Amino acid sequence: MPPRPRATARRAAAAGAAAVTALALAAPPARAATGQSAVVSQDCTSGRIQETVVNDTPSATTFTLTWPGQGTWTARVAPGDRAHFHFTKPSGTAYTFRTTTPQGFDQTDSGVLDCSGALSVRAAMDCAAPHRLRLVLDNRSETAKRFTVAWPGRSGSPWTVDVPARSGDDSLYWTVPDGTPYTFNVSSGSWSKSVSGTSGCGLDSGEPGMNAQKVLTTSTVIDGLGKAPKSVRIPGLAVANDGTVVAVMDARVDGSYDLGGGTNNIQIAMTRSTDGGTTWTRPKIIAKPARTSQGYGDPSLLVDRETGKIFCFFTYAPAPGVGFWGSQPGDTSENSTTNTHITYITSTDGGATWSDPVDLNPVVRDPAWGGMFASSGHGVQLDSGRLVQPIVYRLNNRSHAANIYSDDHGATWHNGTTAAAGVNESKVIQRATGRVAQNLRHDAGGDRWYAMADDVTAPWGTAWKSGLIDPGNNGDEISYLRPVQGTPALTGTALHSNTADTSRTDLTVRLSRDDGVSWPRHALIKPGASGYSTMAVLADGSVGALHEIGDTGGIVFTRFTVPWVEN
Repeated sequence: MPPRPRATARRAAAAGAAAVTALALAAPPARAATGQSAVVSQDCTSGRIQETVVNDTPSATTFTLTWPGQGTWTARVAPGDRAHFHFTKPSGTAYTFRTTTPQGFDQTDSGVLDCSGALSVRAAMDCAAPHRLRLVLDNRSETAKRFTVAWPGRSGSPWTVDVPARSGDDSLYWTVPDGTPYTFNVSSGSWSKSVSGTSGCGLDSGEPGMNAQKVLTTSTVIDGLGKAPKSVRIPGLAVANDGTVVAVMDARVDGSYDLGGGTNNIQIAMTRSTDGGTTWTRPKIIAKPARTSQGYGDPSLLVDRETGKIFCFFTYAPAPGVGFWGSQPGDTSENSTTNTHITYITSTDGGATWSDPVDLNPVVRDPAWGGMFASSGHGVQLDSGRLVQPIVYRLNNRSHAANIYSDDHGATWHNGTTAAAGVNESKVIQRATGRVAQNLRHDAGGDRWYAMADDVTAPWGTAWKSGLIDPGNNGDEISYLRPVQGTPALTGTALHSNTADTSRTDLTVRLSRDDGVSWPRHALIKPGASGYSTMAVLADGSVGALHEIGDTGGIVFTRFTVPWVEN
């Protein structure tokens, strides 16, 4: 179907640097009797004051935000939908927002954007050789900060680290055996914090709440390939009903090009863990086409919680030059060599073995589309049991985000409605209300975008700019639900990951406990270069994040706890 037109709330124009989100949440107001509400928060990553307006009524309405002396802005919000205002301002800016609707909603919020003390420190572990205890320093203030780190009794203590404004650093590390007690006294000016515990990778009480290890590098010989690839990219992650963690990714054999580029020799690699991500199997190829001039890439995992079957979607590029932008409309056959295909394989034993590929080109391709691919990372299962896999397609030389879905456990697949245009890779998340939100990478970069609908087969509301900074990268958003057999539940707790900066750096995880309205807590997972990321809740309640470091930096699996994020 044609894309719905886009419109967003007008916002104040302002200049300012942007980096990873550190949302300092103002006290949320009680939900109005009209079913309309507004929540104001602060984002010290990008120096923004943000307001999300929510219309939980059966009729569309217009929210008007007035900031005396600054201006007035409006947002038209569909039933059950949201919109966003944000203003980039320097720390110390006082604000007063009055938000009204024609139905009588009238709320005033006042405060001061205060990013002067937006500093944090967390302990983490590198869990592969070399085994290291590490500190992650995070400076979300507007000025560079010098951190002083003291470990009483440790040789060389104290240490100093200079961290640029709105940036992070993890250069301090110590090679210590598990069970080593530590106490770090960290300060910068008037700010100080102590971090204590015992080194180890188990995420037990008193241990660092985050650990990381590379699961695939460009030095890793992959079973079924017989050599190491030149580039490893595009992570996908899922947890089976029995707790097995399955990680998939592109093995880009000859270079860092995307599907259709170079020799087009890209294959799907997999590694899995049966102990919650502590150890991993040797990576192996689970899907490769008949010829090396054909490519399989951009994997995405989807678990049917009712049957336990795992689907691995990926994109088939039939020849060099036939990628997303080189594909031609028209041929919807399984044998088409002029456009990309969406394909999948399945596993019924937690990823140990996989089926032959199933080509969906005749089923889901619209003949008017050019390029088409499955959005990498993961799909979702809704509380109705419906399986949903996000896709991207090109129409009239513009990219669109949509979904395919199955109501019969994957026996048949169908096209959903188009969520938005001018956007790219996306994730679907089901809100506590039962509605679905599409978290979108925008073609222009700058911020994450959202669209919402009653279901992936229903009309979508107008896509809106969220104010969560993003460089134009594939990020993730998931519901915090443990992987258990049966139809998934609904929850208002969500996690979001992306390289929250103006470039692909500083991988960050955010936490929301109000159904994605605000993101008051964040944790810096990987300072510096990063890339695509995807997440899954593990069987023990911890969270796994799988992310890439550029074209050749490797695929990294990170485990962390929700309390570690909230710390």
